[in-house]
Amino acid sequence: MARYGYAFFDSGVRFDSPDAQPSSSMRNLSRFLDNPFDDKDISVAELVAFTTDHLERMTANNSGGELSARITATSQALTQVEDCVTDDQGKLGIRMARKQAKDNFRKTLPAAVTKIVAAVIAHYGDGSPEVTECVPSGRSIFSSCRDDQVEVHLQTLVTAITAHQADLGAPLVTAATNLKTAWVTIYTASESSTGGKTTTQDGKKLARENLQLMLYLNLVKLMEMFPRQPEKLALYMMQHLLENSSSGEEPEPPAPPPPGP
Repeated sequence: MARYGYAFFDSGVRFDSPDAQPSSSMRNLSRFLDNPFDDKDISVAELVAFTTDHLERMTANNSGGELSARITATSQALTQVEDCVTDDQGKLGIRMARKQAKDNFRKTLPAAVTKIVAAVIAHYGDGSPEVTECVPSGRSIFSSCRDDQVEVHLQTLVTAITAHQADLGAPLVTAATNLKTAWVTIYTASESSTGGKTTTQDGKKLARENLQLMLYLNLVKLMEMFPRQPEKLALYMMQHLLENSSSGEEPEPPAPPPPGP
């Protein structure tokens, strides 16, 4: 039975609040299964600009690693779409965005590693051989090492946690693996040169459709992370980047992504 004035299951809603009252007509649920990124009026340039900004925001606000898998998938999809951008200015924008994404990932990496190692410490104790096995060079190495050494240290972490999966659990192995995979994807994209212009039209169409799907799945993930908190979306997605500046609506000013911890 509903109890007025109470919120259940950390939903953020109180039954006596105005927003909790039923509306006169319910929105068609099937509309939520439409992919808004499939809009034919979104140009490739707008899609790339939105995605590069979106990747930077996800990377900067991913201290818990919950978005690592989505960052990886979206980065790979953007790489495929790169062939669609033929002008030098567009390619320069992609390279700059990838470097920024890499730098932001490095800033958030120590906190993400610390969270994983904290679970190992909680089980085995600080200073235990198991902790040393995970980070033999200490956690500070993730702040001080060169970019080309990060993968090695993350692989050491993944290998050690996998070896103790029976004690630590599969989710921790997944978290460490996703962290390494996300770094490899972002670092490789940052270091690689732009792709050639040999992709067929069909290939470009499929690449674009795949990126549009990845963006939609990111939106679904954000809905899962922040139910009933629409104000959180601006931390991760800037819709005005997908809209024509000549439209009648006044676009909201772009906000810089908040720095990661």
